[in-house]
Amino acid sequence: MTNLEYSRIVEELQPLVDRHFTKISLAGSAYRMKIGSTSIICEPGVRLHITKYIDKETTLDSFCQKVRKELDNSRLTAVSQVNNDRVILLDFRAGSLYFEMFGKGNIILVQDGKTVSAVKREKWADREIRPGAAYQPPKPSVITELGKALSGKYVAASLMKLPLGKPYVHEILLRARIDEKAPGDKLTKQQVAGLEKELESLKGSLEPLCFYEGDAPVDFSLARLTAYAGARAESLPSLSEAADEYYFRKKAPENPELAKLALRLGKQEERLEKLKAEELEKKGKGDFIYERFQEIEKILETASKAGLEDVEKELAGYKAKINKKEKQWKSSFSSPFPARQGNSSGACSPSSACQRPRKGRSCPLPSRAYGHCRCLSHLPRACQ
Repeated sequence: MTNLEYSRIVEELQPLVDRHFTKISLAGSAYRMKIGSTSIICEPGVRLHITKYIDKETTLDSFCQKVRKELDNSRLTAVSQVNNDRVILLDFRAGSLYFEMFGKGNIILVQDGKTVSAVKREKWADREIRPGAAYQPPKPSVITELGKALSGKYVAASLMKLPLGKPYVHEILLRARIDEKAPGDKLTKQQVAGLEKELESLKGSLEPLCFYEGDAPVDFSLARLTAYAGARAESLPSLSEAADEYYFRKKAPENPELAKLALRLGKQEERLEKLKAEELEKKGKGDFIYERFQEIEKILETASKAGLEDVEKELAGYKAKINKKEKQWKSSFSSPFPARQGNSSGACSPSSACQRPRKGRSCPLPSRAYGHCRCLSHLPRACQ
């Protein structure tokens, strides 16, 4: 929003004087305040106006908490625009809120001339925003007389010193038929007079408007702008309503890079869920083996001492089965874990599970489905 638009917003906020501060909260990147029964929304560096829309989800950051504590139920005594600039001041009995709406914006809580809290800390060569520091508004940079604003720069750049804003500067130049890149100090007296006439005409015909292409709002303004000559212009009772309509219904264009990152994040979250499930399964299997450790050790010890011909008889009590051809044995236990895809028999084969024989070592791994496996290709021999 521009200097000229903030000037109108200050007018629209005047009826709130003598009402009491109720609350402040954060909704996304915007701060929402309530004074009396009226809601105000401020997106630092972007907009400040009365709003009728309610955000379902709001939070409290440290700035909100401090403002609530210091201004609770405090009466609003004045609303003003500082130096015709994009700085709005709400004066309460218990303190002041400065809304610096230039650049990326800031909101500063001031008491007795000192900064108590701010949305963010900032520092320039001539001023600093931090708790405990004396608050100084930006030095005046706005020029109110058109003739004094003109310089050797492009006329469009020169006129930006006026308390208007870019859309309105472009509009008066279009109406006066003056090239934006013409040097400001090279304009003729007739051209300067034409600019002054168009400036007064624009100021005298201000009305809150919202421009539509189809059903979608594309901008709002205080003047009928030539740039939107082909759009439908709808007049509204206040600039706050025009801005509210525009920002509420406007959809930010999708950022392809953000969409790509969101897709990647979704895949990573899906992978994380799978890993968590695998972790839970493997932990359960480990607990299963640990609970039956002595039984498994006894089976392995028996299998190690018995010959291939006698091992099936020796392990009969443990439900062990011998595959003499493949030189494998399988012992099954009751397990809460379902068989996984692959070798559902739970048997260990020399070609897969047994890599290097380690004499006297037992296999610490569970089968893929149930129990524990032991390769008998060269007794005594253990799975690695």
